[in-house]
Order: sequence, then structure tokens, then C-alpha cells
Amino acid sequence: MDVDEWIEYILNDPQALKALKALGVAASAVVLFKLAGYVLRERVLVPKLTILRDVKDLNRPRKGGKIPGRVVIFGGSVGGMLAAAVCADHFDSVVILESEAWTNEHGSEVPEKREFRTTSDGYQAAVPPRTRIMQYYVANFLQPPVHMALSRLFPNLSEQLDHFGLGPTLAVMRLKFRYGGIYAEDPYTDMSIKEGVPLTFNISREATETLIRRSVKHSRPNVTFKTGTVTGFTRKGDRLGGVMVRTEAGDEEERGDFIIDATGPTQLGFTKALNGAGFPVSPDLRVEYDPNMKYTTGVWTLPDHVRANWPVPGGYEIGVILAMTPDVEAGESRAFYIVTMERNQMLITTGGWDAPKAAHSMAEARAYVQSLDGQEHLPDWAWTLFDFLEEHEAECSPFYADAKVGPLNWIRWQLAQGLPPNFVAIGDAIMKLNPVYGQGITKTCIDITTLDAVLRRIPSKLPLPDVSKLFFEREAPRVEGLW
Repeated sequence: MDVDEWIEYILNDPQALKALKALGVAASAVVLFKLAGYVLRERVLVPKLTILRDVKDLNRPRKGGKIPGRVVIFGGSVGGMLAAAVCADHFDSVVILESEAWTNEHGSEVPEKREFRTTSDGYQAAVPPRTRIMQYYVANFLQPPVHMALSRLFPNLSEQLDHFGLGPTLAVMRLKFRYGGIYAEDPYTDMSIKEGVPLTFNISREATETLIRRSVKHSRPNVTFKTGTVTGFTRKGDRLGGVMVRTEAGDEEERGDFIIDATGPTQLGFTKALNGAGFPVSPDLRVEYDPNMKYTTGVWTLPDHVRANWPVPGGYEIGVILAMTPDVEAGESRAFYIVTMERNQMLITTGGWDAPKAAHSMAEARAYVQSLDGQEHLPDWAWTLFDFLEEHEAECSPFYADAKVGPLNWIRWQLAQGLPPNFVAIGDAIMKLNPVYGQGITKTCIDITTLDAVLRRIPSKLPLPDVSKLFFEREAPRVEGLW
């Protein structure tokens, strides 16, 4: 039967024609279902729950010119500086108030030397120049949204990376998972490709903060860095008029048209400043839990011959070498990580919830790993690496950074009533996340990208509309899943 005969048969057979119509209806239903799913995903869920649409607008010129106003940001760490970069693209001027003078005087370059001390337990510890940053020398786990945001905020990011010798730390976001001794398939096998793939940096908090500070100073001339401690807000009608600052010269007022709390875990706006300015904030906005978390990181410096003889498949590479995360179902609350990063450094992290005893030597690290649930599934090369590191421990001169994590919390600003319309919070001043998951700076990039999107939708004039409400309501669904 040729095609013409087959068509004629179908058209003249009632049963066949009925079946064909039913098939057409089913196919149409499938197409409509897929179309509805596509529309829901692309037009509703992705814009509402992610920054994938908004991140493309970072650093683009603002339509209608800049807002003729001044932004005051208190807190000069990662969140404050990234917020400053965004606001500099929307306002005439921005000032960052930071309590630690060292950051403004020396924080744009990585110090060549470190200061050490011997603890009462006999191990070496470093004295960081940033006293308010927990584990300043420890690695940041910078997920792909961080690179997405930074590469758009700072088009010369690659040049800044090269300035600090951080170019080799940029890599494909590649975690080779192993479940019960079985490796998951790796979707990214060509590590030389740097376009169209998720990218990350394997760098320390020290390098992250220094990189961002230098990038802001070199790209945003309308951002000023000033040393001082914010002690409260001043009020101007239904909004904030500025902040009170304690400096070496005495107390003074820093006036601003837009005020941003980037004080991190201090959360000054919530705990003190808003109430003091006559904007009551309910303590019920904050929900929290205490994981009773402690961890210790050993920072090693690996000589050339140690890296040359690295006993890991594929040789020495910058990145996550080994990671064991807590398994709640198995009752395991502890974690273990080995990470290599800039300046030939390697980190060994032990610790977790319920205040476990951490390791301050390679022998203690081995015993720690041997006590973890799931250690029997580690590959043979992991134990070979432990032997190798113990053999070279003395010449690698490790020092240790201990950390005790306090209560973790989320201030649900989106539920607040009567906030000043020209106030927002950023980063940990909204939500302090569990560091074991490495989402803190990722969450900050979600915040500043959301802020950029909100500012692009308001007119270029003063007074500002209710930016507080617009921002917090847009930001909350994007970070709720992290909590």
C-alpha cells in the first residue's frame, strides 16, 4: 500500500479516522502542557525565584540618568562593597563606612607577610588584619552566581585576577560526587573551556575581599571609603536622613538619601538603629537556630616539590580535592574538606554541628576522618594523600584558624511594617546562613542583583519611592530556599 492508498483508507474507515482524531487531541494536549510548563518556568518561576534574568543588567548604563542623591552604606566587607558597586551605577555618589581603618588604608592589596602566635595548646595560629571577619584566611566557596555577578559588575575582572595572581583559580564548577563508592557522571570533562559553563573561583576570604575592594576602587570613582563606626540613624520626616558616625575626630552625621545596612551578623539596623530613629521593628521578624557549630581549618603552604609529587589522580590542581559533608540521615553531623587555592595554599577543614573535636595536626585529621560515617567509601588515593601530607607536614608549616559559629538567623524584612522607604539591608544583615554549605557570598550576590533590578525600575529623582518594600518583597522568595 503506497502513501496515497494509505491516506484514502484512513479517510474512508470511520474507526481509523476516529483513532487519528484521538491521537491528534492527545498530541495537542501534550504540546499545550509543555507550552504551559515553558511559560510558567520562563515567565514566572525563573524571574521570581532566581537572578538569571536580572544579572545580565548589572553595570549597564541607567536609563534616564543617575538619581541625584547620595547613598550611605555602613559595613565595608563583601556585601557593602558589592552594594556600593551597584549603587554607584544608579546614584551620583556613594560612601562606605567601615570600622576597621586597615581596610581603607591597606585592604586593596594582599599583605606579603603574616603575623603568627602560638596558642596555649601549642599549635600555630595567624593574627588576621581583619579582626571582625571569621576565619579570614579560609576558603570561600564561590558558587557560579558569584562569578556571574562579578564578571558583569567588573568587566576587567580577569585583569584584576591576574594582578593578584588569581587567574589559575578560575575553573569550571566541577564537583565529582561519589555516592556509596560510586562516582556520579561528570558533565564537564574539558576544563579548558571557560565560556558557556558554570565557573567558580577557588580563593580565600582574604583574596575575595581584596579583589572586590580593588575592583570597586578602580571602576567606581564616585565611591568613597571612610573609616568610622555607625552608632545610629537620623530621621527626616517619614524616612531616614542619614547615620551617626563615631570617628577619631569625634561623632558626626553622614547624610544620605538611601541607607544600606551591610553590617553582617551585627545586623545593626534590626538590633538598634531603626528603633532608635523611631521606626519600631518587631523582634518576631527574626527566626533563628543554633547548630552549636565549631570548625578548624589548617592552612598549609605547599612547596614546589610537594605539588610536583601530588599523589592525586590528575596531579596537582587548584580546587576541591576531597569533601565529606554531613549526612543527617546517618546521624553524622561532621564535615571534612581538603581544598587547594591561591598562593600555593591548601586547606584542611574539620568540624561540624554539636561542637565536635577538631584536628590540629595531620595525625589528628586522619583519626578524625577514620571516625566519620562513610569513610569506608573513600578512594584509595585519599589515604595515600594523608600519608603523603603527614610526611611533608613540617616543611609545609601549617597554621590553624578556629571558629565557633553562633546562632544562625533570618530577619524576614518582607513582613515588616512601617520601615523607612529609603532603607535596605544586604547579606548577613538579612540572613546568616550555615557556613557548612558555602552559600553566604552567593546569597549576597542574589541580594545586590535584586537591588540593581529594583533601582532600574524607579524614576531618576528624589525622594525615592518605597525601595524598602520593593526590594525585600522581591528578595525574599529568591533566598528563602537557602534558609
